[in-house]
Amino acid sequence: MFEKFKDPEFIREIRESEKYAPIRAQYEKFYSEKVVDEPLMLKFSKFRLFAEKGERNLYEFALNQHIDKLVLNAYMALIYGGKYISELEDSLYDVLSMYVWAIHAHVPDINEENYYELDLCSTALGSTIATIDLVLGDKLHPLIRKRIDTELRRRILEPFKEQIWHWEDRYNNWTSVCAGHTALTLMIKYPDEFDKLYDRFAENMRKYIAGFSNDGVCYEGAGYWGYGLSSFVMYAVLLKEYTNGRVDYFKDEKVKNICRFFEKVTLSPDVITCYGDTTVNISFPCSLLYPLKSIYNDEVWFPQQSRLSYPYNQFAQILLYIEYYDPKYTSDELRNAEYYMADAGWYTKRTDHYSLAARGGSNGDSHNHNDVGSFMLVKNNRQVLIDMGTRYYTKDYFEMPNRYTYLETSSRGHNVPIINGQYQANVRGTRSYTSFENGVFSVDFKELYDIPELKKLVREYTSDENTVTVKDIYEIEGKSTFTERIVSYVEPKINGGVIEIDSVLIKFDESKANARYETDIHVTKNPDDTTIETFVYLTSIDVNDNINEFSFTIIA
Repeated sequence: MFEKFKDPEFIREIRESEKYAPIRAQYEKFYSEKVVDEPLMLKFSKFRLFAEKGERNLYEFALNQHIDKLVLNAYMALIYGGKYISELEDSLYDVLSMYVWAIHAHVPDINEENYYELDLCSTALGSTIATIDLVLGDKLHPLIRKRIDTELRRRILEPFKEQIWHWEDRYNNWTSVCAGHTALTLMIKYPDEFDKLYDRFAENMRKYIAGFSNDGVCYEGAGYWGYGLSSFVMYAVLLKEYTNGRVDYFKDEKVKNICRFFEKVTLSPDVITCYGDTTVNISFPCSLLYPLKSIYNDEVWFPQQSRLSYPYNQFAQILLYIEYYDPKYTSDELRNAEYYMADAGWYTKRTDHYSLAARGGSNGDSHNHNDVGSFMLVKNNRQVLIDMGTRYYTKDYFEMPNRYTYLETSSRGHNVPIINGQYQANVRGTRSYTSFENGVFSVDFKELYDIPELKKLVREYTSDENTVTVKDIYEIEGKSTFTERIVSYVEPKINGGVIEIDSVLIKFDESKANARYETDIHVTKNPDDTTIETFVYLTSIDVNDNINEFSFTIIA
């Protein structure tokens, strides 16, 4: 497939035809915005920040400038040639000379040399350089080509051969990304080595697929679905070609379910179910969706163009996008629908008036938040009753016990009960039990609280076109407290048994409970390390003593 990008007539078509005009406009825009003459220096003072303070944004921001410049120069050199070839050579010379291609947060010991570390970044950078060499190598200076071979052997091939990497025993996006890009590098540059190592890559991808539920649910969340699956689809498409169709992952029913996941968790055109470390307004890579639409046709939903993201930091992904681009894929209708994903314990519903997402599952997922039993409600194309999604990444954010002290990860910041003043615990091996019968989605999740005196906790969601009723049925030994928690970005207006939040009303029996609210702050960061702080309103409905059942109705 990538060989065709060496055909001058195909390149001329990309450069001149009306069909590819949107791609040209997009990447010329990227080039003008993201390619800087002098990327920030990769200073050791920034590199060491993660090991010493847990800070990762400053070094990654600088590293991404170098990678973006390399990839976008490669695109411009491919399409326009001329001066961009020289600029590409400069970018290659720069990147080939880096101390390490991995993100500093993934280097295990800064006191030792770790130039060979294979992580999400280094493997993707390896496949980028291999792909550049494949399609543009005959235009590059001989010294650059020799350096490419030397560095790919030193940083990708030999390290992979010498040991089993930690991500080969994972069941998440790491396995797909690292194995997929390493495999692509070997397919292109060292096919004999790829053939010898093929069984290992096949096992890596078996584990990646096993990390999804049989429903196709990505427990890590929609953002990591797009990220990890992009690498898997790249690998699967090229492997099918490499084996002349003998190996075709796309015939597998579970793979098809995985590829359809994002429609099930899209709540409105601009809002995605954002469980775990993801965000509500993520976009999906066009280098993923165009191939999927081509392969599965009407079995896969294609979102509106504003929900597409365009790869600019992985060269192979750009080529995959161009190869499968078809202007007829514009936007499929987002239909009203109801999905119960029994294996995962997830539930979503879209109506004319609102969309609802609720979950069971466990608190042992990759990129987990303690949010079993929680829900999101969307109206007018925005979250009303919210899930904040991720906080910005630091070392501390991923380490126990600090992980669940943050508002974003603790059940304190999710729409679940607070029982005897306690939040959900992160106890591995605990889980919930879900069912969907007669239109009622039910979650039994008492295990998630690690409270011995809690003998029963079942939440039931009953809904129609305009309303959602949430009922909690519980049993607690001895003196107890039970508080419902509702989270929003809009300040609630409380009037007895009625809470107004944005465009919805929440009604409850005021003889059984009273409502109050407090504020907190949801913290995220821009890529340049500037902080974004958003006010969050935490509404509590304190239920009276000696009550074993409480419900509230959301009117949308």
